[in-house]
Amino acid sequence: MSGSFLDLLSDLDRSDLLSLGRPRAFRRGASIVVQGDHSDAVLVLLRGLVKVTLDTDDGHEILLSVLRPGDLIGEFEAVDHDDGPRTATNVALEAVDTRVMTGEDFRSYLESHPGAVLALLRGIIHRLRKADQRRIDSGSQDTVRRLAHLLAELADEHGRSTSAGIDIDIPLTQQELASLIASSRESIVRSLRSLRSRRLVTTGRRRITIRDLDGLRREADGQ
Repeated sequence: MSGSFLDLLSDLDRSDLLSLGRPRAFRRGASIVVQGDHSDAVLVLLRGLVKVTLDTDDGHEILLSVLRPGDLIGEFEAVDHDDGPRTATNVALEAVDTRVMTGEDFRSYLESHPGAVLALLRGIIHRLRKADQRRIDSGSQDTVRRLAHLLAELADEHGRSTSAGIDIDIPLTQQELASLIASSRESIVRSLRSLRSRRLVTTGRRRITIRDLDGLRREADGQ
C-alpha cells in the first residue's frame, strides 16, 4: 500500500474531513509542529512536502520520514489524547498548504466515520512495516543496497516522470538521506557515486534522477 490517508478515504469521508477546520499555509522552512510542544491540532497536507524529524538526547537530529499531499500531521497526539508533548518536529520542505482542525474535531470525525478509522490504521501499519524493514536492512545490507531501496521507494511515492527518467525532487541533504537508512554521510556519498557509475541515477543539487528504476530495484534486491 502506498496511498496517502486521503487516497484511502471514500469520496464522502474525504469531503467531510476537508470541510473541517480552516486553511493554513506555511512557507518553506517553517516549523509546522515542534517536538515537545503540547497541542493536539491535526493538519491535512494538501500541497508540498514536509519532513518529520526527531531530536535525540545527545543533540542529533534524525529524519524519520517525508510526508506528501494527502498525509496527516499530528494525528497521533490527537488520537492518544493524554496532553503529552509532541514526539517529533514537522518542517515544510517547500511552500505548504494544509487544512488544520482541532484534535477534538478530528476525534469526533473518526467516531462518526468508521471507514476513516480503518484508513488511519492501514496507514499506521504501513509506516510500522517500513520502519521494521529499514531496521532489518540496516543489519543485513550494505549502504548501496539500502540506498537503492530507499530511492526506489521515494520514486514510487514522490517521483515525477521526465524525459531523463524519474526525478526525486526532494530538497534533502546527503546527511538527511543517511539518517533515513541509519548510515553516515560519507557512506551515502560513496554509494551515490557507485549508483552513478552504473548509470542507475544522476544527481544534482538536492535532486536525484532515477535513470533505470528496474535496475535500481535489482540492486536493492542484491541481484
